[in-house]
Amino acid sequence: MKFEIYDQKSLNFVELNTTGTNFQYVKCDPESKYIDTPLFNLFADSFEKANRLYECYGETKFNTRYIIPLRNRLLINLTILEKIQTLEDFQKHINSKVQGKEFLHALVAHDKGWSDRWKIYLDRIIQINREILDIVDFCIDEDRILWVIGY
Repeated sequence: MKFEIYDQKSLNFVELNTTGTNFQYVKCDPESKYIDTPLFNLFADSFEKANRLYECYGETKFNTRYIIPLRNRLLINLTILEKIQTLEDFQKHINSKVQGKEFLHALVAHDKGWSDRWKIYLDRIIQINREILDIVDFCIDEDRILWVIGY
């Protein structure tokens, strides 16, 4: 928690917005979902591989051309996560991510004894992967655009 007044440069979250059109979206729409950047970074490579135009600190549109590749990448990521059996495998997976160290620093700041409860955190990450897949499936089923906006 920050005890200070700050500007938008200090924001550190990603918005998943499903209410925009092909050309625009409403920033922080009431239907949007949000995820802290260090946690989102564990999934960022799925977004990057699905759409080479992905911009981590800006907006990226996942329309019909990119939404199925995104779904496939998230399914691959989910399979990898579900195969993790040990703390060593968990750390290896996190460290394989571009911003994995940032996530681990945030995790340590949140819970100094996280390594004793790593399985709980893995289960939460798996659940978040599934929730992102649900958002993607919603976009597919309802013919919506997924805007991913990094702040």
